[in-house]
Amino acid sequence: MKKVTFDLHQLRAFITVIDTGSFSAAARQLNQTQSAVSQLILQLEKSLDSQLIDRRNRPVKATLLGHECYRFSMKILSECGEMQNWLHTIDSGKLPRLRLGLVDSVVAIAGLQILKYLQPKVDKVSQITGTAPELLAALQSGKLDVIVTMIHGDVPESLSLYPLITERFFAVTPIGWPEQTLEQLCKRHNYIAYANWTPTGAQTLNWLKWRNLKPNIQFELARADHILSMIASGQGWTLATPMFLANDFSLLSSLNCNPLPAPGLSRKMAILCREGELENFIPSFTADIKQLVEATIDEHMAERWPWMYPR
Repeated sequence: MKKVTFDLHQLRAFITVIDTGSFSAAARQLNQTQSAVSQLILQLEKSLDSQLIDRRNRPVKATLLGHECYRFSMKILSECGEMQNWLHTIDSGKLPRLRLGLVDSVVAIAGLQILKYLQPKVDKVSQITGTAPELLAALQSGKLDVIVTMIHGDVPESLSLYPLITERFFAVTPIGWPEQTLEQLCKRHNYIAYANWTPTGAQTLNWLKWRNLKPNIQFELARADHILSMIASGQGWTLATPMFLANDFSLLSSLNCNPLPAPGLSRKMAILCREGELENFIPSFTADIKQLVEATIDEHMAERWPWMYPR
């Protein structure tokens, strides 16, 4: 690779000359002499072995090669400025940027609180919502820095995993239904399923199959709050976790929950990032988000269903 022999001062002088249309105007803007600006441009042209400015007319204009040099120079100076701001932000104790992915259930119960938590810690935050497979793909492709998600299957070796919470599933029915076994529920009532292309849908349906339970599935929905609304109106039953119920606390008075027979069913939530990245940020982030999520859920669930929280 050929050695780079020009510098940022030369690029800045070149851009200013093109923008102002003259060496004298550029000199005034840069607080330099006209001779100094002319010398910087000549050095840049010599380094690149190209004539960059057509000096025959006034105002001066970029040559064909000069137009290309101008485009690259603007990009270089912009990225240098971004690097300077990035390093300054890090030095001040904040992350410059965080691209965060959250599964739907986390957004519903703690999305706003998480963003408020990040406000003093990150200069710029962008957050998207998606399913676990979508968020994992975005993290692996470099489109996201951190995801809070359900763990389904093996985690790629290129990623670091920080456990968040493990929560159990239970049977959710309308409040007016009498207590029933799973077998009775399957025979007497429709099961409202999660979409089978979602990790939760696959996990819950497989668990029912392993227990040789074959409920009639009339509705298959993608969102937990829609499922719970259907159940609250008496349309069927489902399997859910405290985090799913936390999607809409107003529905709790219309629902009843019962534990599943041993060994039951549970799901794991975790925070994932690329290995070797954000190592000074993620541990405290995980601990604080865990506390935030658990406090939000426990506040509404523990008194109503104390069996969910054995001491």
